[in-house]
Amino acid sequence: MSHHIKEVNTYIVEVPLVNEWKISLYSSKVRQHAIVEVVTEDGVKGYGEASPSPAFMGETAETIKLVNDQYLAPVITGLPLQSLSQIHRNMDQTIYGQSAAKSAIDIAIHDAWGKMENKPVYDLVGGLYREEIPLTYVIGMKSDEEAYEEAVKVMNLGFQTIKIKVGKDPVRDIRVVQSIRQAIKDNKKDVRIRLDGNQGYHVADAIKVIRELEETGDLKSVEQPIEKWNIFGLKEIRSAVKTPIMADELVFSIHDMTNIIKIGCADIVNLKICKVGGIHQAKKIAGMAEAAGMTCTIGSNLELGIGIAASMHVAASTPVIVNPSDFICGAYLHEHDIVQTPMWDLVEDGKIRVSNAAGLGVHLAEDLIK
Repeated sequence: MSHHIKEVNTYIVEVPLVNEWKISLYSSKVRQHAIVEVVTEDGVKGYGEASPSPAFMGETAETIKLVNDQYLAPVITGLPLQSLSQIHRNMDQTIYGQSAAKSAIDIAIHDAWGKMENKPVYDLVGGLYREEIPLTYVIGMKSDEEAYEEAVKVMNLGFQTIKIKVGKDPVRDIRVVQSIRQAIKDNKKDVRIRLDGNQGYHVADAIKVIRELEETGDLKSVEQPIEKWNIFGLKEIRSAVKTPIMADELVFSIHDMTNIIKIGCADIVNLKICKVGGIHQAKKIAGMAEAAGMTCTIGSNLELGIGIAASMHVAASTPVIVNPSDFICGAYLHEHDIVQTPMWDLVEDGKIRVSNAAGLGVHLAEDLIK
């Protein structure tokens, strides 16, 4: 059998959201996704996905298709699937950045490789470390009442960690957190709270909000409270509060991870697979975090089933990913998925059970692509 890449095709899929999604960076009622199909010389097909938001990543589904078609596909066609180091080197030497475009290709290659070897992707990148992955449920920017009601629903589904989107208005943010704390108390649940600022605060406001919430209750962590470029500001916040600080938008590459470790500005790293260059690069960053005594989680960029499955395999095979992950987020925010069995069907009691099928273990509903 030939493991060599014959074709790389990129498709754009647009899927409406159940409700408007609001965070400090943007709001949206529909999402575009770039779906990559890698075909080997023997006809094996692997699928990858990137779900970029322009404000967050500087890429769109349209730019991903352009970059893949004109720059990346030509420099990896003909290479063996297993040559991930060479494939990434060729892509990086051809065009700077474009991590989402490279991620979608990387994921598709892993899917095809797993199918070729009749092995799940986790067996190709370290082996199965955990069979179930604890999940975090994300609540977008909502009113106090809406947040309370959604928190009750989430707790009844068995989720033990809730992430709240903040970063617009410190007074409102504190009020919403207290509302969710009240929901936890009223329902007598042992549920932890994370905050995600999505770069919305200034340093002083971030410190003020975190300190006030620390005094009145526990916070599991605070994710990317300020602009991604302000790495020293993040260190200032970390030094001023007790709550662990998580880096997200700050981490797009192994070089970003190097700076985080050298400067000491975070305790936790959010590995978004379609943000950091795919599975191959995510495993590198996870290793760096482990060596530095940090921990990881895997976040969501509102991926559909293919991207969710890629995150699941990385989490299943990587010991340092000890924090509950919210990569399932896109499964309940979109009106429908593009895989035959929705990833939400694998979720029970706030955890996702890892599939042991070949490749990513998902089957594309190809009629939705074509």
